[in-house]
This record gives sequence, C-alpha cells and structure tokens, in this order.
Amino acid sequence: MASPNADRSPIVKLIKIAAFGLLLAPLLYNFAAGAEAPDPFAHPAELEQDVRFWIRVYTEVTTDQGLLHDDWNLGLVYEVLRFDPGASPAQRERRVAEAKARYTSLLKQFAAGSTDTLTPHEQRILHAFGDKASPRDFRDAIERIRFQLGQADRFHQGLIRAAVWEKQIAHTLAQHGVPAEIAALPHVESSFNLAAYSKAGAAGLWQFMPSTARRFMRVDSVVDERLDPYSATDAAANLMLYNYRLLGTWPLAVTAYNHGPGGLRRAQDELGSSDIAVIVKHYQGATFGFASRNFYVAFLAALEVDRNADKYFGPITRLPDTDSTLVELPDYIPVDALAKAFKVDMGALRVLNPALRPPIWSASRFVPRGYMLRLPGTPQQANIAGAWERVPPARRYVAQRNDGSHKIRRGETLAGIAAVSGVSLSRLLATNGWSATRAAARGEIVRIPMPASRAEAAGGAAAAVAAVLPVAPSIAAVPEPEPEPEKVAPPPREPVSERQTDSNALLPVAAPTGNADATDYSVGADNTVIVQAAETLGHYADWSGVGSQALRTLNKLHKNAMVTLGHKVKLDLSRVSAQQFATTRREYHRRLQEEFFASHRIAGTENYSVKRGESLWVIAQQHADVPVWLVAEYNPDVDFSDVRPGTAITLPRVVPINRQ
Repeated sequence: MASPNADRSPIVKLIKIAAFGLLLAPLLYNFAAGAEAPDPFAHPAELEQDVRFWIRVYTEVTTDQGLLHDDWNLGLVYEVLRFDPGASPAQRERRVAEAKARYTSLLKQFAAGSTDTLTPHEQRILHAFGDKASPRDFRDAIERIRFQLGQADRFHQGLIRAAVWEKQIAHTLAQHGVPAEIAALPHVESSFNLAAYSKAGAAGLWQFMPSTARRFMRVDSVVDERLDPYSATDAAANLMLYNYRLLGTWPLAVTAYNHGPGGLRRAQDELGSSDIAVIVKHYQGATFGFASRNFYVAFLAALEVDRNADKYFGPITRLPDTDSTLVELPDYIPVDALAKAFKVDMGALRVLNPALRPPIWSASRFVPRGYMLRLPGTPQQANIAGAWERVPPARRYVAQRNDGSHKIRRGETLAGIAAVSGVSLSRLLATNGWSATRAAARGEIVRIPMPASRAEAAGGAAAAVAAVLPVAPSIAAVPEPEPEPEKVAPPPREPVSERQTDSNALLPVAAPTGNADATDYSVGADNTVIVQAAETLGHYADWSGVGSQALRTLNKLHKNAMVTLGHKVKLDLSRVSAQQFATTRREYHRRLQEEFFASHRIAGTENYSVKRGESLWVIAQQHADVPVWLVAEYNPDVDFSDVRPGTAITLPRVVPINRQ
C-alpha cells in the first residue's frame, strides 16, 4: 500500500520468475521429503476408482474426444466419443445428445429384462451393474448419463505453462504453511492460464470469484489482482488456510475451495464425520453436485499426473528462469510515461502486469499510487533511480484520473469533491464557471478537471489537496461506484479454454463459490436462529415483519435486554417464511461484508490469547479495522459469550486498500 508520504522512495524487490514458455517436471515435489513427512491428503480406497477416471480424462482423452459415463459410478464409461476437429459446438452437442439417446434406450431395454441378443459391448455395460441389478437401477441410471470432455491436450499445455510459476507458487505456499501439493490445484482450475475467465465470473490462475477475491485482493475496474499470479497465489494460500482452520483437514479445505466452507461445515454436522470419502459418497446437500463431489478426486488426479508428468506425456522441456523487478509507485502515473521512463516495450509491460485493467492501457486511468509495477530484468538493469528522473513532475499526479464529471449526492460539498478528485476548490469552480459562494445542489453535474500533477503541487496550487487526500475518509466514497470487473471487456489474451465456454467442460463451476463466509444463516426447524455478530433484535423484527416487543415477549426478554452472540432466539414467522427470513438475513451480511472489503483486504492471520476481562467486542476494538463479525467468522467454534482467559483465537490481519 502507498504511504501517506507521496515523496517517499519507491520500494524495489527482485523476484525470480520463469520466461513465458515451456516447462515442467513435477511442481517442486521433493520425493525424499515427501517420504518422511505424513501425507496431508488422504487417498481413500473408496475414491480410487474416481481418481483413476480423472487421470484418464487428464492424460488419455483430448478435447476432440470425451467420455459418456455414469455421473455417480465413474467406473462405468459407456463410450469414448470422438469429434471431427472442425465440428462446431452445435454439432458436438448433437452428437452427445444422440449418444445419450442410444444408451437411454439400452438401459430401458435392460429394465424391461430384454437381454438375450446383446453385443459384447452391451454385455459389458450390463455386467457393470452387477448380478443383482433391479429394473429400477437401470431406470435411475438413465438420469445419470453424463458427458465429460477430455482434457489431455489442455493438461499438457498447462504443464508447459506451469513452469513459469512453479517456484513462486512453492515459495508462497511454504511461507504460509500450506502443503506444497496445493500447487497442483491450478491444473484443475485454469490449466495455468492466467487469463482464464469462467461464465460464472471466476478469473485468473486460481479462478477466484469477485466477492471471494475481494477479501484478499484488490478487484475493481482499474486493478484486478485475480489476474496477477503472484497476488492470486498469496490469496489462494490465505483462503486455503481459512478453510483448513474451519474444517480441520486439508481434503475438506480443498473441497471447500469449490463448494465453500459453509457447505462443508454443514456436511460435517449432518454426517458427524470429517472423512472426505464419507462426505463425497454420502453428503446430499442441495448444491453439492457433480463438480463439488468430484473436486477433491480431480485434485488428486491432477497431483498424480503433475508429479509423474514424464510418465504420462514424455519429457517436457523447460526454459531458463528470467529476472523481474517490483517497483512501488509513489504517485499516479500514466502507463506510457512509465514505459518510456523505464525503457520497456508497452507489450512487455502489459504481459508482466496482467492485473492492470483496460482503462489503464487506454489511458483513461493512471497506474495507481502504491501499485507494485513489475519490470523485466534486475534492479540494476531496470536502472530504477535513473528511470524516476525520467518521469517529469508534470506526469506524476496526486490523485486518480476521473471520468470528467460527477453527480452530486446528498451531503457532498464542492470542497469535498475537489479534495477527492485531487484538484483545488478554486480550479473546480473555475472549470464549472462558478463563484466561490456557489453551493452544491444534489443531483447537479460537476465537471471535474484533471487532477493536479506534482509540478502543480510543487508550485503550491494543490499542496493543500495533496495533504488532505490521505486523511479524507468522510468523503472517500465521492466517486461513482466502479463497474464490476467481469463487466469490463478483458484485455487481449491467449484463447480462453473450453471449460470457460462449453457446458460440457471440465468440472463446471469449478471455482470458489464466491462466498468464503462459513456462517449458517438458515432458520432452524423450531423457528430459531443462532445470533451472529452485527445482529440485533431490531434486525430480526425488521426481517420477520413483526414488532421488537413481540419478539421480546416470545423470548421472555425484559425491556432493556439485548440478544447475545451465539445464543438462540425464537422467531415469529407468521408474516414471512423461514426461507424469506434467511434470504434477507444473508443479504444483510453480504452487503455488510461487501462494504468492508471494498476498502480492506485480509493479508494473513495471527494467533491471539484472550486476556482476563476481554470480550469479543474488546478484542475487535483493540485491533483497528477488524470488525466484530470478522473475528467471529474466523473463530466459529469459539463461544465468545463465555470466553476464558488463555483461549486461543485467530485474528485476521487486515490492511486498507487504495481504491483510487
């Protein structure tokens, strides 16, 4: 993050990365160390058949082929379909539909007991159901016929691409204490395609959904760190640690990366087990579908193929590493000025900084202050000091470039709008032809001039503006809300993989669910809820459409009593359904968290021992920018209504995000 002191020296770091090219032996898996340390990832015998299915998908069947199979018994593959490489998506879908129809007829034939004149292929399928199969077994199997597109060619390309990131990923995971095996997960998520987008809105190497990503990264129309492999890997490690702390096992943490930790906690509660095989085979959650059920076995398959790439694909060539340098920007600077100052080709700069969004490259926005710009070469080669001398003060700005106009909102003043926009009040008034006595009218359009440059600030024209910008939280929301990043046209990139565009792609919606909040906001069968942080009796009254006094009477609460975190409250649901109440409740927390993560991100965690006299509220107050609900979210099994001295809790480490 940028320091309030705009004149500080840039921070420079040397990072070793690999050139964009070829790879890979396995992702830094140390066989000697692996033999000594216990394997954190269970390989249950009950799941072995499913793992083998995905190994076959990853290594034997290409994207011009696919497996027609039973979606529950992955050992039952009806047929390998092969497509003409030039076939259109519609032609492929028609071919799949025809094949499904054939096997639907065959299963109906089996259900009717007509098995006398079967071909050897048909007999193989019949025998796969066993000797005791009933007519219902065959009819049920009709609904489970599924097509899986092959991935072998895509996985091979992913292995080649992965060489660029293997050392950085291994280093980041080790720093966070996350098992090294997690480095294979991008094979499942994106095939190591940095620019991969899903139809659901997931993006980047680790396929983060926007709402989950904003907990750990900056995601807006100027910077989308999901597309930066370094920032995204750090975020993935933090998310994995969060999942692990909530769920207690790494197999469940991996599954939660797809399904969400809340769903996995419900699975644990319902089944009374944390065994991944038990949950995969027996959990019947409404949203625990094929993708979630197969996410862990697909990960194990990817890990096996990654570790033994030569066995499955033959020798894979890797290119030598190259150097890159990180420079933290002290001001808002146009990207062309940076390319000129550092003598870097604009195309190379774009490749090294994929998080910068189209408005940066079209010059409608500046590269923001505090951004860690990645440059080719070592610091000596980049000649940092000399480069800064080549950025004239006239091209270094104290604020982000704006759209040129702003609609005045309730409570805003022209002075406040000028400060946030990085211009003097006199300049704002002059641009609009207004006098110094002009008052702001709600709904009026104000024309915003370019923000002040350092040259102007040095001359005194914007010195006051530069001083007020870092400490203006009361007007920090003046600009219009920026569009969601997925609505912004992505920059030119390598072709998006078919899993992002084809409904028959690998593990549809194989990305984090978009909600890392593991809290259960549902209503119990007895019309009760467990009080969560930031909830009051007034909230329950509003959400249920009844008066607070009615709820006090129902729960035998006296006049001034407050509901307490972790306690159970009875609801009056005579006016809304339990589902409607839960939906409203969940939306309240979603907005609460969205507003917080618009200006903050989680940069890690720390262990904390509760001291005598401390409550959840006191602990949150002692740690600036950590709201009560976030502390509670990281410690769902701690009873904060009766916390004892010495209780160990996890505190998220929160840092502000410069959104301009």
